[in-house]
Amino acid sequence: MADRPEPTPSRTFEDSASFHGLSGDLAQALRRAASARGLLAGERIYRANEPYRSEIYLVDLGEIEIRRSSGEVYWAGPGDIIGLSNFLDGQPYTSTAVAREPATVLVLGHDTLERMEADWPELDRLINRYIARRIRSWSPSRQVITGALTRAARTVMSEPLATCSLGMSLREAYATMRSRKVGSLVVVGEDGGLIGILTHAGLCRSLITEGAGADDGLTAAACDPALSVDPSTPLWKVEEEQVSSGRKYVVVVEDGAPRGMISQTDLLRSLIAHQSSVVARVRAADDLAELSRHYRAMGEVAAEALESNRRAAAAVRIISETQLAIQRRCVELTLSALEREGAGPPPAPYALLIMGSGGRKEMLLTPDQDNGIILADVPEASTEQAAAWFRRFCNELNENLATVGYELCKGDIMARNPAFHKTLEEWRRQISFMTERPGKKAARWSNIVFDFDTLYGDDNLTAALRTHLHEALKERSKLLTFMVEDDAEGRPPIGWFNRLIATDESEAGPTVDIKRNGLRIIADAARIFALYSGVQNRNTHDRLTALVRLGVLDADLVDSAVTAYNQLHELLVAHQIAQARRGEMPDKKIHLDRLSPPAKESLRESMVAVKRFQERLQGQFGVV
Repeated sequence: MADRPEPTPSRTFEDSASFHGLSGDLAQALRRAASARGLLAGERIYRANEPYRSEIYLVDLGEIEIRRSSGEVYWAGPGDIIGLSNFLDGQPYTSTAVAREPATVLVLGHDTLERMEADWPELDRLINRYIARRIRSWSPSRQVITGALTRAARTVMSEPLATCSLGMSLREAYATMRSRKVGSLVVVGEDGGLIGILTHAGLCRSLITEGAGADDGLTAAACDPALSVDPSTPLWKVEEEQVSSGRKYVVVVEDGAPRGMISQTDLLRSLIAHQSSVVARVRAADDLAELSRHYRAMGEVAAEALESNRRAAAAVRIISETQLAIQRRCVELTLSALEREGAGPPPAPYALLIMGSGGRKEMLLTPDQDNGIILADVPEASTEQAAAWFRRFCNELNENLATVGYELCKGDIMARNPAFHKTLEEWRRQISFMTERPGKKAARWSNIVFDFDTLYGDDNLTAALRTHLHEALKERSKLLTFMVEDDAEGRPPIGWFNRLIATDESEAGPTVDIKRNGLRIIADAARIFALYSGVQNRNTHDRLTALVRLGVLDADLVDSAVTAYNQLHELLVAHQIAQARRGEMPDKKIHLDRLSPPAKESLRESMVAVKRFQERLQGQFGVV
């Protein structure tokens, strides 16, 4: 056998982005535990359909070509781990890995990596990062064909730009930001070309971490590379680049010179402006029949939302906001009818609550009614006349929502039910009682009701109840453990070696309940962590982002959970849209036999991420 040539000197895995922020001790432990294997250009590591060799490969030098059976090709470089999906599921290889050039990989045995994952939390973070990347890579690429995000970058970019040169000092750059009230400066060269971008974070990094002085030039600040696009780039592509790179700002460059900037806020405004036309029509509805037509058209609203957004989370938010607009208009029509019938206006302040997915702004096509009401603790609310008015209002509202299309809640979690029709003080006593005497029944109730938000009325009442909830749980958190146990009754459909298994059988074949066995588990975990940490956000994405900011959860664990949550929502929304177009009642059960191989693999890896997130929750609260 010919001698294996040494790879060309290059950066090693320790220098890679994958290992950025991880300790040098972990890198040394991996080197000690692994055996180095040199590879010739063109030499194969494994072939598609070969049995799993119980080995995992960490690229140390050079590049490895990964060719999937579908024909898709990508490359792995230093810091990338090859064979992790097989480590997770023990299945035969689904791709072929070949060295593109002389390379070196570090070979870790399956049992060795398993032990190290338990001993090194940072390695667990790295695997979570890998899972998130895998889910994204399997996600089907959707062609955006309609909506606000088809517009060109030039239509929303902010201009003129706030710029600076490399000759500016850190002190001057900070003063410029303050005087112009901007969060970043685009750094340009003498020829006006784009060099990079300077943010407040970059200034802090330079002064605190790199030991620069206030009068040093910008070169000491290690300005971040700028993410740039052409003015004609569609906004969906801009958003995609922002998400994949983790950047907040994108610089629009024309003829080699920066012309404008697009922030995440600019994109959000564009989406809201486009959505407002749909909501405006809902708000102008004259009667329940017109509202019902809007409700029945939710399939097309969802289709446009999914087509107009690269991220399922944005589409779900649009669907939910439209549903909320329909329900709010239903409240207004109910109030108008009561006045016309001589009942008069509300006799006291109140807050109509929406709970569950509505409270999280995560409703899809066919949510049922989960609502309640808080009455203000004022004398005018305590009369029998006021009580009769509110009973009539809630009864008629629940019936009107049903007429529009919102199914009556099977668990009777509705404002007409006295259990969810209370004064603020009565609600407070109810929550205090549950935290003082927690149990399975209280936990089940809490996992539905605690995602409450104001649908209509006085939001101060809702805020007061939310404050009481967090104060009560801060003093007595045992209820959270019961909520974790309630969550544990739902399991992701993952069997031995992380293989995807069906949760139900139908005439059409095996199915998986995406909501019960996937989405609900992540939403439950986010809720419990948020309540434990005093985070008052209700939306699952917002909760998880806040938990990372507080340092409660690791960013890579959350990234894998959020990526899975988005992918499960995308699969479910697409499934419900297809059902609506066939005239079927949308449900939450995905037929496994109807999924393409990439979609099925994406579902499996999303459920692996769900499983890991649920295990993290259970470990935190000591629930097995």
